[in-house]
Amino acid sequence: MKIAYVTHTRFPTEKAHGHQIARVSEALVKLGHDVTLISPDILNVITHHHTKYYHLEKDFTAEKLQTFDAFQSKIIPGRFAFLFTMKSYRGSLREYFVDNKFDLLYARSPQVLPALLKVGMSVVLELHTLPKIGRSRFVAHCKKCTKIVCLTGPMRDELVSWGVSTKKIIVEGDAVDLERFAKLPSSNKARHHFAVPEDRLIIGYVGSLVTMDKVQKGVDILIKAMPALKQHNPNVFLFVVGGPQHWIDRYRKLAIHSGLTDHDFLFHGPVRPKLVSDAMAACDICVYPSPEPKHQYFKRDTSPLKLFEYLAAGKPIVCADIPPVRDVVDKSIVRFVHPGSISSLAGGIRDVLENPKPAKERSVKGLKMIKNHSWEKRMGRIMKAIS
Repeated sequence: MKIAYVTHTRFPTEKAHGHQIARVSEALVKLGHDVTLISPDILNVITHHHTKYYHLEKDFTAEKLQTFDAFQSKIIPGRFAFLFTMKSYRGSLREYFVDNKFDLLYARSPQVLPALLKVGMSVVLELHTLPKIGRSRFVAHCKKCTKIVCLTGPMRDELVSWGVSTKKIIVEGDAVDLERFAKLPSSNKARHHFAVPEDRLIIGYVGSLVTMDKVQKGVDILIKAMPALKQHNPNVFLFVVGGPQHWIDRYRKLAIHSGLTDHDFLFHGPVRPKLVSDAMAACDICVYPSPEPKHQYFKRDTSPLKLFEYLAAGKPIVCADIPPVRDVVDKSIVRFVHPGSISSLAGGIRDVLENPKPAKERSVKGLKMIKNHSWEKRMGRIMKAIS
C-alpha cells in the first residue's frame, strides 16, 4: 500500500513524538508498505538525516512542504503564529495531493484533517489527545475518516461519548523498539558509562521531565520520596535521565532542599535514543511516577513510551496507578502506587527492594508481555483493522 504519513510538526525533532513518528513510519516500511512522511518546511536546528538521527534500519521518503513559518515573524504574536503556520501548511497539503496520489493518508493531528478530507483519499487519524474547542466540527471530521486510532481506552470512551461510533475506533497504545533492548550492556558497564556509582542501589527515571513544556510528570514526587527511602536504606541513589535543562536545574535545587546531597543523585540530562536502553540497564528499579491525575494527560491521554521501554529492559517497575496505564499493565507486572503520593511511592520502592523475588517475577512476566508490543506488531494490527 502507498501511504502518506502526515504530521504537522517539524521533523526530525528532539521531542518524544518525533521518535514515535519515525518508528511508526519504519514499521510500515517493514510491513511492506511504500511510506512518504510529509511535514511542514519550518525552522529546524536538527540537520541530521532522519535515519541517522533515529538510528533506523529501514528508510522512508520524507517530504517537506513549503510553509509560511509564522514563528519566525517579528510582527505576528506568538499565540497566533501556530494558527497562521497551520493555515499555510494546509494550503500546501491540498496542492501536494492534487499531483500525488496515495492509497491511504495517515494523519497524526486534527489540525491537518480539513485539508486531507477534501482530497478524496482514505484518511486514518491517530489521536494523541482530544481538542479542547471545536468539538462538533472535530466529531464531524472523525466521522469522515476511515478509522480513528486512540492511544488509550479512556480516550476512546470520551470520543464515543462525543458521538463517534465505537466501530470507527481502534485502541492501540505506543510501542517499543525491541531490537534496542535485545543486547543490553551489563549493569556495571552501563553505570561506568553514565558515571553512576557501581556500589549503590540505583532508582531510575528515564524520560522527559515535563509534557507540553510545563506539566510536571512526577519527578518532583520521586525526589521528595528519596529522603524517606534513605532512612530505611542509606545505599539508594537517584538517577534521572531527561530534560529540558531548566527543569533539571529546578529539580537539583529541590533535591538539595529535600535533604539529599550531591552524592545521592545524578541528573544526567537527555540522551540519544540509542542510549535510552543503556541508561535503564544501569538501574536496579525503574520508576514511572505521576501527579494526581487531574490533568487530561494523566487521566486520559498518556501512553508512556518509557513504561514500554522499562518493560523491555526487564527491570522491576514501580508505577503510578493512573487510568491510561491500565491498558498496558496490571499488578502482576508492576508494583502500583498511588499517583501524587510521596509516601506511597517511597513504600512501593521499598517493597521492591525488600522483596526481590516477587519483583523479579513481575519483571519476567512484563518482559514476556512486551514482546507483543513492537512497533511492527502494533502497526500490523492497525493496518489489519483498516483493511
